[in-house]
Amino acid sequence: MRYKGRLNFFGLLLSLALILSSRSLVFSFGFSEKGRETINLQTFTVSDFGDEKDQTNGIIWKAKFSRYAKPADPTKEMSTWDTNACDAKYFEAKPLGLPQEVDVRQKWSLGIKAQFVKKGYNWIEVYTAKTAGKSIIGSDGRPDNTIEAKKEALPLIGVIKSLDMWVWGGNYNYWIEFYLLDYKGFLHKIPVGDINFVGWRNLRTKIPEYIPQAENRVPFLKPLKLETIKIWSYPTERVDQFYVYLDYLQVQTDVYLERFNGDDLATKAW
Repeated sequence: MRYKGRLNFFGLLLSLALILSSRSLVFSFGFSEKGRETINLQTFTVSDFGDEKDQTNGIIWKAKFSRYAKPADPTKEMSTWDTNACDAKYFEAKPLGLPQEVDVRQKWSLGIKAQFVKKGYNWIEVYTAKTAGKSIIGSDGRPDNTIEAKKEALPLIGVIKSLDMWVWGGNYNYWIEFYLLDYKGFLHKIPVGDINFVGWRNLRTKIPEYIPQAENRVPFLKPLKLETIKIWSYPTERVDQFYVYLDYLQVQTDVYLERFNGDDLATKAW
């Protein structure tokens, strides 16, 4: 009984230590007790998929298709995909339900289609590329994701609590994941959910607290980057067609950062 009591006591101490350590990990950028308990939760647009935000930043969305995507030349083993069957381009479309101040600025969404030659866990990687000061609008007046641009992850702001995105589903058995890059160089896979529904739906996913977004040394904040949006098929789904549309990606984030004497030096670039 004496040993059992001691084990229970040490177990309680261990649990308390884990709680305190996880608390300091999440709020390590606030170096006072008040700072650790203060939040400033705000919502920011990460991408509007071809509209004002992306045009200002020179951001275009591109897509890459997995091995069994319909090939352009079936006689070649390593043929690239057939762009008539697998492609991503911008369409004039938007979901109902956006706030009025957002709705008036929304025009474009990103459409993706795919065909595969074999059932399985086929995938589509959707990623951002940045133009070198060049307009993303093509000669036909729509955003053009075929122009030359360098692949670049999207930087996020503050300590991220959740991400949400509008998705148009055609009742296909696919699911979506976000891939987030932390400041240590690790890539984190965040499930967003299935898209076997019809029409536009807003999908939101919480960011786990174990993903590092800050440390207890200056500069405290270590923002995440959105590396990829990955779309997967279930192995039982048909392979001859697939369509999906994406629009208006947002982040809910804590942007609180405690001020201190000389904090301007924390952001100086050496």
